[in-house]
Amino acid sequence: MRRTQRALLGALLLVALLGGLPARAAEQPRYGGIVTWFDYADPARLDVHTESPLGVQQATAGVYSGLLQYDPENPSQIIADLAERWEASADGTVYTFHLRRGVQWHDGQPFSAADVQATFDRILAPDFRSPRCGSLLKPLVERVETVDDFTVRFHLKFPAATFIPSVASAWCRIAAKHILERDGNLQDPKSQIGTGPFRFKRYERGSLIEWERNPNYYDKRYPYVDGVVQYILKGAARQLAAAKAGKIMLWDTWPPMTRSQAEELKNARGDKIEIYVWPINTVWAVHLNTTRPPFDNPDLRLAVHLALNRQELFDKVFEGVGVPCAILDPKLYGDWALPMEEVKAMPGCRQPKTQDLEEAKRLVAKHYPNGLDIEVAVRSVGNYIDRVQLVVAQLRDIGIRGTIKTYESAAGYSVYGKGDFTVIGTQDTAMFLSDPSAPFAILFTSQAGRNWARHSDPLIDKLADEGLREQNRDKRREIYHRLQRHLLAGGNGTVIVGWVEGWFFRDKRLRNYHPANTVYDNNTFMKVWISK
Repeated sequence: MRRTQRALLGALLLVALLGGLPARAAEQPRYGGIVTWFDYADPARLDVHTESPLGVQQATAGVYSGLLQYDPENPSQIIADLAERWEASADGTVYTFHLRRGVQWHDGQPFSAADVQATFDRILAPDFRSPRCGSLLKPLVERVETVDDFTVRFHLKFPAATFIPSVASAWCRIAAKHILERDGNLQDPKSQIGTGPFRFKRYERGSLIEWERNPNYYDKRYPYVDGVVQYILKGAARQLAAAKAGKIMLWDTWPPMTRSQAEELKNARGDKIEIYVWPINTVWAVHLNTTRPPFDNPDLRLAVHLALNRQELFDKVFEGVGVPCAILDPKLYGDWALPMEEVKAMPGCRQPKTQDLEEAKRLVAKHYPNGLDIEVAVRSVGNYIDRVQLVVAQLRDIGIRGTIKTYESAAGYSVYGKGDFTVIGTQDTAMFLSDPSAPFAILFTSQAGRNWARHSDPLIDKLADEGLREQNRDKRREIYHRLQRHLLAGGNGTVIVGWVEGWFFRDKRLRNYHPANTVYDNNTFMKVWISK
């Protein structure tokens, strides 16, 4: 983990084309002001335990607290939150958390261990679909018990290095037992009762989400700002226009800007902003539904793997940044990732594409001599429409003719979750922790939260489980190398295109902000302030 975090933080230094994030002298924090930000789409359903879009986590990030959190001032470090302290048993299978006393929910009700128990009973229930926190913790946790009103204990199935980072995940927030009992879920604005630094104030569909300062936050020093407004801005044109006009103070989330957009913004705002490149721990994939024709046929899945020209896609979409084809990004995951020299030599990833395209055409023609027509689903957010058009054009070259069907963001996720599609032509997935197990846990295992392909591969399940259990680092690394080689051989329903990077900006008035290891962390704005 430490090597991974150093690699991620070091990546900031790789590209500083437009100013970077220079060190700033220590300043006295100032109270007051409103942080303005943006959300790329309407989140619609606000339940952080049952939903997986970034927009949901972003809409509620400052409202809730976790047992632990990533430090807003040093996002690679895990610190206390609702748990003041914690300890592990000698064998690493039992963790005891000692909770803060005197914490209040936003409606004035007292916080206790009963809320923690209710939260994790919900998340860990076998029939409860929790694609983020559940995907992290269900493989690890045997049971949770309440010791007393301010002590809870987790019993693990085996010693797991990913347990504490998982508990600190922005998706594993603590919900109020009385709200779960009253409302049954956390879908609606009225259910957003947390213990975090901000209270949920309003949600105007298609317009904005607003938080206000929580005057009863357990740490009376925070937050410094009076509130946060997230404008719902769909599409790069609206997002860039808002940035150029100074309507938003920060662009630190998905989707990143392209190089040309960043240059346009720099010309408009000049030295009032800092622009930097950051790897957002996010992978771009194409999802093939393996439960229906034609992609229930492994030959057709392999054909797609071979046909996609990842380098061309990244050159056209991201203008020179990103890591095509890798299952794990070496810049983010260090030696857990296969060397790029090996990746680039494998079928589907090698250049030139001539040999791969011929084999892909042969596989399609073997089953569909006249080619075939399919529907390609995509959410109409970010630059997805541009991307999916490029993907469809490449598949046409091997005889797969795609018709694009677009969905509003929340509607698209509903379709994907139900499996009511043939192909998801473009979808980014951000990792929720910086551990090599993350992509496999969220995308590839049979029970993975975003295994929309519904592809079940016993070898993937076996190796992913071994990777979580293995304590020897060298042996664990070899397990993940085997997993990557297996996936790069093709035939899986989830086809990796590559790892996303891009350009971001911060208004120089926004102080004490630090980019995090994932796009989900450090979104609470607990410790930022606004200078005059």
